[in-house]
Amino acid sequence: MGTTRPGPPGTAPVPVTGGPDGDAPAAHVRQGGRPAAPTAVLAGFHAQSHEKDVSQVETLFFGPSLSNGLARPVPGQERPPLPALGPLRDTGAAGPALGGPWTRAQRLLAACVEAVRVRRVSAADRYPVHRAYPSPRGLFGADLFVVHAADDPAPWILRVDPQSHALQPWGGCRVPDDLEAALTGARLVVAVDHRRYPPEYGRLRPSLALLEGGHLLAALGLTLTRAGLAPRTHLGPTDTPLPYGFSPCGAITLEPAGRPGPPPTPLTPSGRDRAPASDRRTVGASSTPGISAEATRRVAETAAGGAASGTGLRGWLDDRTSGVSTANLVTSAYVSPEDGTGVTSPLVAALAAAQEAVPVPGCLRLYRTVLVDDLVNERAASELTPDGAELPPRPVPRTGETNFASSLGYTLTADFAPWARAHGDGAQSVLHTLLGWVAQWGCLGAAATGLCARPMRNYQEADWAAALGLAPEETPAYQLWVRAERGAFMDTPVDAAR
Repeated sequence: MGTTRPGPPGTAPVPVTGGPDGDAPAAHVRQGGRPAAPTAVLAGFHAQSHEKDVSQVETLFFGPSLSNGLARPVPGQERPPLPALGPLRDTGAAGPALGGPWTRAQRLLAACVEAVRVRRVSAADRYPVHRAYPSPRGLFGADLFVVHAADDPAPWILRVDPQSHALQPWGGCRVPDDLEAALTGARLVVAVDHRRYPPEYGRLRPSLALLEGGHLLAALGLTLTRAGLAPRTHLGPTDTPLPYGFSPCGAITLEPAGRPGPPPTPLTPSGRDRAPASDRRTVGASSTPGISAEATRRVAETAAGGAASGTGLRGWLDDRTSGVSTANLVTSAYVSPEDGTGVTSPLVAALAAAQEAVPVPGCLRLYRTVLVDDLVNERAASELTPDGAELPPRPVPRTGETNFASSLGYTLTADFAPWARAHGDGAQSVLHTLLGWVAQWGCLGAAATGLCARPMRNYQEADWAAALGLAPEETPAYQLWVRAERGAFMDTPVDAAR
């Protein structure tokens, strides 16, 4: 598919994805006035490395109002009479799930608030607001909405405010009079508004927003699981009518007890087997990719495995951090692969869970990059497969465009063609939301073991693909860099007493 990748440090533009059938470079799929192939559209949306229009951000203050993800009162908003923070207050990071007399609605609301709320404010960093999941510059382009049941005679949509924990009605609706009954059958929708990010991020903004939406969906999967519920995660756009500017990227419904979702797609030990062409879905095919509650439970159990005995769920989520934004390889202490086991294990578990949502095996891969014996010039990468195997390491050359951000990193790669065939125009939403979902479990694994994990999206894909020795159809889609310095010494916790 396309041409062979250049050897590092080659910088000439090369096709990194193919046409609709994987037999032609994306540059050749628009001929005779025909629409661009979905694969090319997805590659364009991803904003490939060549001529990215990203510039230095000078200020967080832009647009008609502040964009910092904090509370903005909405007419008709209501602090729910149900307990929002009490149910999960004493729940452990590793479980067991919440017991006791709490109702389904109370558990749902508590999980929503715990996943989305502001957890601390940092005076020591450029990006002051922190939640249980990362966001570019702490501006939070993803929001959580609680949406009426399909058979509700009076439709309603409520935004869960991350600071006040109020339920904010949208679209002229009002908070239901019987909130307990309304929440019992509700579903959750995560929607993103990339306009909250600085304009200097250019074409990266839409994909950054979807990645953040995936992080939030994973955080919700954890809190709902700990609340004793069974969340099934649905990836991609929904038909939920939301405020102007918001794009739904995923939803969560609750599986009834004793009715698990479908099993994961079977894989060979390497995870590299591909389905035959006759089994692949065609462009525009209807699909609703998702991750079952049981798969989410297994990942949550793995992510919590590194937490110290007695760690609470709330403390675990409070500790999630990307570290100091100015840190780099030189300023960071060495983190060995063994030190990062608590990050590697949940990432591999999340990759295994994601096999329920991939269109064909092998179109989503995970690589770990390390400094060998803490030597700056000795770098290696190895693929980690969904079944937990580690393939033989390969050397990673040191180039100016592929500098390590820390001594331990992870790269998720994607083959765009199968995603485009399976999901058509929705491919970018499905893929990027899933990438964020997988990466969030690595962020949580880092928090559980006293480390920090910083996601990265702005890098040169072609150069990284060459350095990692990827196949021509693989594109480095998302990175996660792990450090020991948490940089939280001046953080102020946000009071969660109510």
